[in-house]
Amino acid sequence: MGHSDSQLGPRVGNQTVTDTVWDDELVPDDRGRTSAPEPDCPVEVTLTAISGRWTTLVLRELMGGPLSFGELRDRLPSLSAKVLTDRLRDLEARGLIARRTHPGFPVRTSYALTDLGRVLRPLLIELYRTGNTLLYVDLGVRDLEPRCPIRAADSSQRPRSDLHCDSVR
Repeated sequence: MGHSDSQLGPRVGNQTVTDTVWDDELVPDDRGRTSAPEPDCPVEVTLTAISGRWTTLVLRELMGGPLSFGELRDRLPSLSAKVLTDRLRDLEARGLIARRTHPGFPVRTSYALTDLGRVLRPLLIELYRTGNTLLYVDLGVRDLEPRCPIRAADSSQRPRSDLHCDSVR
């Protein structure tokens, strides 16, 4: 007796057909209808794309346009050169940023988001909003201003964008 003859029916790709009723907004297709994380699940792919300490902050900084390695270090002074290098390599390997070498002496390198990297902007905005809500509700925090990393730094060095504290209230 093969899988097609079993009580649960045939397996569809990596997904097992079950009697679960799915929320079609949360899980619009079969790739997410699983009882364990799968590498082709869109949510898992997205979480992998932004995983790693400092990754979201590097992405945030690049949302304003291309930056050199030194400019990224200036904007994220607590980030070590080694970790920044690792994050930039990971993001480049995932196709989220592009590395460009500019001619001249000394050779300059800049990093910019690809079209695929720019797709993450609404996600980062919503993650911030959701995190702010969770801080406020779950922790009973009444004044979120001290926790706002953008306000804590010199705002003149930040790219203008809606990834700031005022937009998430």
